[in-house]
Amino acid sequence: MNHKKNILFVSIACDMYGSSKVLLSLVLQMKQHSEDYNPIVCLPPEEGPLRQNLIDAGIQIIEMPVVKLTRSMLKSLNFIGLYREYLRAKRKFKQGTEGISVDCIQSNTLATMFGAMYCKFRNLKHVIHVHEIMDRPKIASFFFKLVLKYGCDEIIYNSEATAAFYNGMAPSLEKKSTMIVNGVDRNSDVISEEQRIKIRTGIFQSKPQDFIIGLLGRFNRLKGHQLTLEVFKELSSSYPDLKLCFIGSPPPNQEHFLVNLRESVRSMGLSDKVRIMGFQDDVFAILEALDLVVVPSTEPESFGLVVVEAMLAGTAVSGSDIGGISTIIDHGQTGLLFKPNDKDDFKKAVISLLNDTSMKTSMEKKALIKAKESFSSEAMFRKFNLLYHKTL
Repeated sequence: MNHKKNILFVSIACDMYGSSKVLLSLVLQMKQHSEDYNPIVCLPPEEGPLRQNLIDAGIQIIEMPVVKLTRSMLKSLNFIGLYREYLRAKRKFKQGTEGISVDCIQSNTLATMFGAMYCKFRNLKHVIHVHEIMDRPKIASFFFKLVLKYGCDEIIYNSEATAAFYNGMAPSLEKKSTMIVNGVDRNSDVISEEQRIKIRTGIFQSKPQDFIIGLLGRFNRLKGHQLTLEVFKELSSSYPDLKLCFIGSPPPNQEHFLVNLRESVRSMGLSDKVRIMGFQDDVFAILEALDLVVVPSTEPESFGLVVVEAMLAGTAVSGSDIGGISTIIDHGQTGLLFKPNDKDDFKKAVISLLNDTSMKTSMEKKALIKAKESFSSEAMFRKFNLLYHKTL
């Protein structure tokens, strides 16, 4: 029997947002279908749905500091603190891998530094799966460019937009980089009409005739929550049955984004029309119960996984014509794009979908076909498998 090589994935968090969902999809495919590679996942010492999903799937976990590089750390040049965190992580890693052969470390995002630091002076392959476009502060772009140049053997970009950003900064990166788009599959059955009505009237607290717009994702600087709220306020007077749902949670220590959003809703007098909800486990049921998903990112996102999830749910989607979102939505075919940070263009896209039911239905059907054909986790795994064979 062939001995499987162990690939250790380092995850920056235990949540189930974009990069964590993609990591889970990849390691589940590897666990189920790979004859050559065995996944082990290194997680920070925190609770979260990613941890539980990995446990349920029987995937080995190593709990350790993942040496997360933050913007504040870069701004203050606190590299001594980063190195101390690395030393703690190294001790935990050695304990967790005692008796295990480590054949490759794959960092699941640029911001986890453990793999780059640990593999640098060892004969050990390091792969970085890049899920972010880090264009600010400038020192972050510069630092991550150095990490990609000198801290890994292979780079995996999750979209054309991500590849163009980093390879544009350092063209030499192109020779060791590959573009593999994120894969995602439905993890639940299509809901019945009865279930859909129950979600709309219960969870969303809406009437059956309401048109419900949803924005799913982190409450942070770049997701466009405030912009969406301003557009919704202008539309709500002309469309009295319009409702808005914000679904997600803020990153750790950034709860002020949620606090500010709640205050904006209150001050605009929209408390009876806007619902703010926490993270939802069954994302596809939530997406199916919505009438429109908006992804109004104000800065470039590397991919935009919620766009693909909305397409798989058969729900219309509209997003900013920026970063990875532009590479997923075919404007006028599988969704509508609008100029980033442009309130009028955003509003125009929403009005188009409100007023033209046949166009909306046509886009939803085409989007579902594209999502199944182009963004499956199986297709993503096959490409990763080829990369591992070449690298290891």
